[in-house]
Amino acid sequence: MEHSDLHNTWIFPEAVTLSGDQLAQINALPEYSDAQHRWFRQQGGVDPYSTDFKIVVHGNADRPVRIVGMKAVPRCGPPLTGTLFESPSAGSEDSIKIGLDLDETDPRGKTLVNDTEWGGDYFREKTISLKRDEEITFQVTATTQKHYCEFSIALDVLSNGKLINQRIDDHGKPFKVSARNTDYASYQKMYIGGVANADGDGKWRSVDPQTYQ
Repeated sequence: MEHSDLHNTWIFPEAVTLSGDQLAQINALPEYSDAQHRWFRQQGGVDPYSTDFKIVVHGNADRPVRIVGMKAVPRCGPPLTGTLFESPSAGSEDSIKIGLDLDETDPRGKTLVNDTEWGGDYFREKTISLKRDEEITFQVTATTQKHYCEFSIALDVLSNGKLINQRIDDHGKPFKVSARNTDYASYQKMYIGGVANADGDGKWRSVDPQTYQ
């Protein structure tokens, strides 16, 4: 699992009330650091709009296998409105970039041209062959503008003439991502940090979502 180093925004399913000591604890962690990202994830924080992760596929069959498809298997509902931690943007090995639009009925893996432009179904034009002990890395970005989604990944793998469905999840748990409401008043709790709290040296502090602008 990865998190953007351009923003540090998180959404929680329920109201999160932090004590002064707890705020001091996360404010002591470097902004955008892996330690701070782990803290938010361990507390139940969900990425807004898009979530990014790497999938490393390792060939372990005696004969070459071919990866011929990838899609998300989502379960989606209304966006999360528990607690918003708002900290907006301040401005090794080859991997295959794949995009998944979870707002589609059948979200299949698409070619990522760049951060804003997506192409068609990646596997409609290409397949990937893996020999024994070969590896391939997928850099996956899954997005939603409308929902909160929990999902797994399904790889279609052709092995010995048979099509196998290989499921991938986040170490036994579903991947998660939520659309973000632009109306702050829809959240039960809200904290601001980074450039949103420039007067407070970027530290996290609690604000009233009903009145914050």
